[in-house]
Amino acid sequence: MPKVLFQKYKKFSGNIDPSKHAAKLKEIEERLSEDGEYSYPMEYEYEMEEAETGSEGVETEMSLSEGEPALEIGKIDLSFPETTEEFQNSPQCFPPSYYTLSPKERLLLLYAENFRKQFVLGHPKRRAMVLAPPNECNVQKFVCTTIRPTAFAYSELISSVEEIAKFVADFVQYEPMEDPINLPTRLISPDTLLRKRRGNSYEMATLLVSMLIGAGHPAMVVSGVARGHTVRNEQNNVPYPYPIEEVKAVEEEQENEEKSAKYKLRPLPDLESHLEEEMAEVHRQRAEAQNRHEQEQLRKQMAEMELMAVDRYHYRRSHAWVVIINNAPWSIKPKITYTDVNGDVVEAPPKGIFIEPSTGFICETNCKQYILVDSIWNQYNYYVNKQNYQRVGELRWDLRDLNDWEHMLPGEPPEMRIYNMESDENIADGEHDVNDEKHLDAICNWVNRLHIGLADYEQRFPRSEKKVQYKGAIHERFSPYSQRDGKVMQLTVFDDDQCNEPKMRYEYYKNRFDHMKHLKYNYETDLFQEQFEKGRDDSLECMEYYSDVSQPRKLYFCANSRLDSLETVDLNPGLIILHYKDRSDNCWYKEFQFKPNGGVLKKVFERFHKNEENDIGTNDFASRTFLFQQNKIILKFHYTFGALTATTVEFTKPPKPDYGKELIYDEKLTKIYRANPLDPVRTNLELYKILLEQLQAEDQIRKQFEKVQDDVNNIFDLRRWEKQEPKLKFSLFDPLRNGAAREIRMQLYEQEQQHKKEMASKPADFLAPYLIPYKDQEQLTQEQSMGAYNACLNDLKTRFVVLLNNLQRQYEDLTSEAKSLNRFLNKFENQFDNFDYNRLVQQAKDLELRKRMVQQRLTLTHQDSQKKYEWVKASLLKDPRLNLKGEEEKSSDD
Repeated sequence: MPKVLFQKYKKFSGNIDPSKHAAKLKEIEERLSEDGEYSYPMEYEYEMEEAETGSEGVETEMSLSEGEPALEIGKIDLSFPETTEEFQNSPQCFPPSYYTLSPKERLLLLYAENFRKQFVLGHPKRRAMVLAPPNECNVQKFVCTTIRPTAFAYSELISSVEEIAKFVADFVQYEPMEDPINLPTRLISPDTLLRKRRGNSYEMATLLVSMLIGAGHPAMVVSGVARGHTVRNEQNNVPYPYPIEEVKAVEEEQENEEKSAKYKLRPLPDLESHLEEEMAEVHRQRAEAQNRHEQEQLRKQMAEMELMAVDRYHYRRSHAWVVIINNAPWSIKPKITYTDVNGDVVEAPPKGIFIEPSTGFICETNCKQYILVDSIWNQYNYYVNKQNYQRVGELRWDLRDLNDWEHMLPGEPPEMRIYNMESDENIADGEHDVNDEKHLDAICNWVNRLHIGLADYEQRFPRSEKKVQYKGAIHERFSPYSQRDGKVMQLTVFDDDQCNEPKMRYEYYKNRFDHMKHLKYNYETDLFQEQFEKGRDDSLECMEYYSDVSQPRKLYFCANSRLDSLETVDLNPGLIILHYKDRSDNCWYKEFQFKPNGGVLKKVFERFHKNEENDIGTNDFASRTFLFQQNKIILKFHYTFGALTATTVEFTKPPKPDYGKELIYDEKLTKIYRANPLDPVRTNLELYKILLEQLQAEDQIRKQFEKVQDDVNNIFDLRRWEKQEPKLKFSLFDPLRNGAAREIRMQLYEQEQQHKKEMASKPADFLAPYLIPYKDQEQLTQEQSMGAYNACLNDLKTRFVVLLNNLQRQYEDLTSEAKSLNRFLNKFENQFDNFDYNRLVQQAKDLELRKRMVQQRLTLTHQDSQKKYEWVKASLLKDPRLNLKGEEEKSSDD
């Protein structure tokens, strides 16, 4: 007898009778009540018993599934009520799948209710399961069918788990359940949640799982028990979880060249006793070991105290979160492997990570904010936890192990199926007996495809802002373009945990015309630090200043984009210090000393890098000093080979010569110190040229000082104006804000379309190209008109002649080819087989057909060319732009 194959995708049809299985269900209940125990192990019953009694021995409320009321908790109405009359024509415009039940959904609810009753009768003290809460249309839907896997086109929501979790936590406002002790009274669809943007933990977890599965991650919804601060979404006792992005200023590079000595002396032998130091080290190690032992004992005591109930509702607060099971059988991600002791590469066991939907935080399974795991589910199946454990971190996440997890739908998904075959059995892929195959799956989604508009995605936060208070920090975030100054985030760090005394403030900006990126403010020192992106006209990267203008200030520039290679500017009262980088004159430091009130220069000090070996320049200055009040110039050269000191030259500036006369050099006004007597002696002419160069440099330095002051004042004035009137920029292709550019493009498009329609409706103007030479004349003469008239007709006639000649040539070529092929067939007719002969005959027929087509086209073209030529000729004679009255009369007479 042939095998009966199971049709996987065959749709179920027919109506379900709710009372059909009533007798069978009653029989199962009676049998289970007689047995008194079901096959599920009693998990965390001791925990519930501890929670039933308060700290003072007062008995608390009954648990979720304890006693007789447990049969009514989470009950599924097998009459399958629908709300068609209420929501069919409602303003919300829900599709029929929201307020009706398909036959397969009814069958799933029947399976779920049977599964729930068996579970409650077998475990009366276990927490109830979340199987089919009502949706937004008050219709009970199976939780697995509420998950709607959807992939979004936004780059942040494609593959990054962190970004998806943060987006859900930001986009939807978390609302704790009114009664956190009992099961959720509703579970709206993810599509409605995206429009409503307010939901509880179960609804947010369902949305997050839908987005994660759409991005390719093996995510599942977890239903269990969490701590009170997690259920209430309180972050007051949680430190700020994200790294703080500091304002990084461009640090000055200081080259410290340390030359290692070629020869080193041996160290002297150590003749002192180190017994006391060694004994101190032994005592220190013993103290550290004792301290580690005490810390370990304290850690164990704290771990035991964590298992104790904090309050009467410690083990009763229902909460939902998300778990991603790495190495899950149905996961499309690459499997994680390791090498065992035998050297074989094996697949690592499944391991889970938790995601809190209300905050977007990702943590390991041993985190302390979750207490119990009751059940998990995805779009394929529903699993109940059967493991005995004290902490959630001890759970095993291999869902194929039936001793740890109970499946509601056996064999779902198909990757979870395990077939027990004998050694001589051979089961073909995809063909199994109907008894081994599934009978029901949960792939019956009733939720609309999820959609997030561009405006909603960019807004991100429900009211365009979100404020979270952590332990000692307040984190504020804003939607792009929602703030006038372009602020997107602000973090305030406090000295106390209650956030009363501010210490630091970090502000982050985007889309600003001034390219401002970060602002850091220190409340203690009153110091502001601003950082900018690349692209400013002044190449400013960072600036530090105080509220008091008299305090020191500092500016950082991008040296590579400035012509003067300026890197930093230090501003102090009466002092300006400039640092350069990679200048052609090797100058890297410049210091201006002046009177703060009048701005008169007193001293300028410069430093230079040493010239390279290939540089043949003789004047290798190490520093240069201009003393304006003493009228002196001091030059200090770099150390030469074998010298212990540096050579210096000191010029006393001579009086200025009269107009038209040269400067007179006085040898007595020059002081020279040679560090090495072997160095060549500079002549008076060389010293005179050096003095002239320094005097010219002095004039340039005076001008530079004035320019530096103006540039600095302009930068601070510009920054003051940019703060008072901040401007934001946006991309040319931004569809949300570039409405003016879009209107201009649409107007140009409409004008172009209108021009095309007008050109198509108007007849062709054959005379226009021939009137271009006479465009400046209002009326043509008789000779000019005749010239344009004859030129137009001659060109038209030439075009027709060329076209007819080409067609005639094609006809003659085809005729010659056909004749040659016919002669070839007649001569070698008996030398071809049937296939080649038929092919050549068909080729001859094709040639005859093409020849007739060219002949017909030649005839039609000849007729049309004569008609068109006469029509153009008549049009030209009647054209008012040509002065052809006499020719028109002759043509009419003819």
